[in-house]
Amino acid sequence: MKSINGINWQINSIPERLILKNQQNFNISYLLSKVFLDNKYTDEEIHNSIYKTPIQEINYQNHDFENAANLVTDCLINKKKILIFGDYDVDGYSSTYLLYDYFITHKLNCDYFIPDRLSDGYGPNVSLLRKLISKSNYDLVIFVDCGSNSIDEITYLENCGLKCIVIDHHQIYKHKFFNKSVIINPLKKNLPKKYNTLCATSLTYFFIKYLVKKLNSKKKIDINKYLFFSAIATICDQMPLRDYNKKIVIKGLRNFDLNKFYNFKKLIKINRKLTSTDISFILGPIMNSASRIGYSDLPFKLLIEKKGNVMDKIISRLINLNEKRKKIQSKTINLLKINLDEIKNQVIFKYVENINEGLLGIIASNFVEIYNRPSFILTNSGDFIKCSSRSIKDFDIGYIFYLAFKKKIIINGGGHSMAGGCILKKNKLNEFKRFLNLNYNRKFYNTIDTKYYTSIQNFESLLTFAKEDFQNLEPLGNDNGSPFFLVKNNKIIKLKVINCTHLQFILKNKNNKSYKGMAFNAVGRKLGECLMNCKKEIDLIVQINNNIIHKNSDFNLIIKDAIV
Repeated sequence: MKSINGINWQINSIPERLILKNQQNFNISYLLSKVFLDNKYTDEEIHNSIYKTPIQEINYQNHDFENAANLVTDCLINKKKILIFGDYDVDGYSSTYLLYDYFITHKLNCDYFIPDRLSDGYGPNVSLLRKLISKSNYDLVIFVDCGSNSIDEITYLENCGLKCIVIDHHQIYKHKFFNKSVIINPLKKNLPKKYNTLCATSLTYFFIKYLVKKLNSKKKIDINKYLFFSAIATICDQMPLRDYNKKIVIKGLRNFDLNKFYNFKKLIKINRKLTSTDISFILGPIMNSASRIGYSDLPFKLLIEKKGNVMDKIISRLINLNEKRKKIQSKTINLLKINLDEIKNQVIFKYVENINEGLLGIIASNFVEIYNRPSFILTNSGDFIKCSSRSIKDFDIGYIFYLAFKKKIIINGGGHSMAGGCILKKNKLNEFKRFLNLNYNRKFYNTIDTKYYTSIQNFESLLTFAKEDFQNLEPLGNDNGSPFFLVKNNKIIKLKVINCTHLQFILKNKNNKSYKGMAFNAVGRKLGECLMNCKKEIDLIVQINNNIIHKNSDFNLIIKDAIV
């Protein structure tokens, strides 16, 4: 069943006996049982989702915590100075904030540094470190959400007499033992794979819990606040929201009172508990937008600010930067037209000179969502080419970049299975494209881009499901997405363009029932053109807009695709 976006939509076939078995065992609706099975939920996951089983204390032990804690303890006892070197996304801001807040509370002498996305790039480099350590007498440098592959940089710091701690979750290219430094990364050799999907902030959270126990300090810290930051970083960094991560997100959002953290309360004005959707589509984009257009440390400044009037100024700036980012992003996407016939058996690979480097990743993410294809967006960056990418299931970008680095196709790069970035020389552009497509074709050659919907539904059944069952699926995110449904025979009776980007509809079904629909970022795309010019009944692939669960707004559906 081909769609306007070139996707082959198929129903996700689940044996009827399994659906009925779960329906009976857990006393749930047929549709909820089907959705759980679509997502390959275990019986334990289903039970916990339905009955909201209280989550016990969440712990994680890493054999590197002890050595890292000794380095921090040495700084505390001997009044040595620490530099926290972070990253310019939500995971980087959050992990940096947790350490900074904990250290300041315990009166450790520390500074922080968030690199500029455009001028400094991702992670440390020797030139940058030389400038930083020349300004102050540091004894310990802690890299968070970066540093796993910074062998030259760590070696340089050790040669200067400094020690390092790396708290990171990105793919490790080369495993190396350092004399004075410790790397905390669940992807190190011989570690349990159960924890491979923890983000950097979660690792930082567990390390701080270890420090609390080791130091046995009477200083009070808000551990629920720290877990809350672990939750938002897990969501924004697109970590799979299953098993351990799902527990982190549920407990992190449930146990923290946003009203106690004024820095966020004024940024996202919601008089209820935050949801994963709020974080994915409101908080996360606002926090990440600043670095995309040249203000990398502004979100972190908001986190540590104590004065209300200064907070207000930073928040106003962040909101304005996010609006600016949206406009630039929309214009840039319109420049990068995708011809599906030209990319058969290929990844989406778009190189355009002199587009905003900070928007590469978010544009790649949009293309993945629309076309279900790994996407690599590239542009000039000085004498080199910078690439940011997003992926699909079973195409591990972190590993692909590792292979490209070994073959000396890229200069450096990093990431995890679903997202990454790299830098390459301009004369390697075509070789890099061939390499990506070679690896893509090894797994996906001659396969049709296929997505799956749960079932055929109508407006009335989805309204019932939304009100009675949908909340059992939360938190929604990577590997636990909102289900797709096929709704047939829709007639568009009213259309409105919002912000020159989105489309809002009033639709009517064959039973003469009307409802609202939204198609986000549809203007200027095939889906938007199809919907705007449709004069007859049309079959739609939709998702439930789960905001209706949490506030008294009209029930509406998000239109993701149209069947042609």
